[in-house]
Amino acid sequence: MAKEKDNEMSIYTMADKFIALANELVDTQDVGRIGTAMRYATARFNAHEASLKTEDLEKEKGDALEWFSEQFRTMLLENLDVHVEQQKAERDMDN
Repeated sequence: MAKEKDNEMSIYTMADKFIALANELVDTQDVGRIGTAMRYATARFNAHEASLKTEDLEKEKGDALEWFSEQFRTMLLENLDVHVEQQKAERDMDN
């Protein structure tokens, strides 16, 4: 990982902190509920972020929705591919 500037964390370091909290909750909650809560929190925070980046959110709402949706789709696809490869490796080890 690239050296982090002063107090600025990489997106991966920040993401790992959120994932660590989610993993703590797995002991007491269903993984589906945790995922739903994380998606809801992300949606709320992204809506807040979008509102801070424009003076006319009503006008730019569609563009924001498209941009955030594409970002999520790209990130989800990347991570799904990682898990596909992990499952293949596990199956290969079992055979």
